[in-house]
Amino acid sequence: MSSAGSTAKTTAAQVADELEQRLERVERQWLAERRQFQQDLSHAASEAAQLRDTIQSLRDVLEADRIGEQERIQAAVAAANEDIRQLKATINALRDELERQRLGEGERMQGALAGAHAEASQLRETIGVLREELEGQRRGAVEERAKLREGHDRELAQLRDIVDALRVKLEAANA
Repeated sequence: MSSAGSTAKTTAAQVADELEQRLERVERQWLAERRQFQQDLSHAASEAAQLRDTIQSLRDVLEADRIGEQERIQAAVAAANEDIRQLKATINALRDELERQRLGEGERMQGALAGAHAEASQLRETIGVLREELEGQRRGAVEERAKLREGHDRELAQLRDIVDALRVKLEAANA
């Protein structure tokens, strides 16, 4: 019976050694999978931070563009207003001259008046053209901002799709 007891002890020791080896393999595999998971998680977090930085950069660029466009529009309006002021001053000067000429000869007055009216019409046409140009620039700016916004929205959607795909990959890898 001592030989049977000795064999049972040896077999039990072998089983215990084999179980311990299996346990160590399982623990190593678990640690390797955990490291890989942590690396994947770190990569996803890094990519998400990069995406947030990209989004913020795009927002900053869009805001700078909007501010720049507003400044250009304000400058164009100020220039148009200055032109209008100068044109009004010119018109007023011409009117004053016409008044002085009224005191003089009638025929000369009528010629000067006709010339002043023609110039005033041209000035009004010029003002109209400037207003139309300014409105065209404003419409162009609005369209350009819409195109930029559309491009940014597409890029943001693509980035979200990438994040979703990576999330699905990560979840699949963890499953």
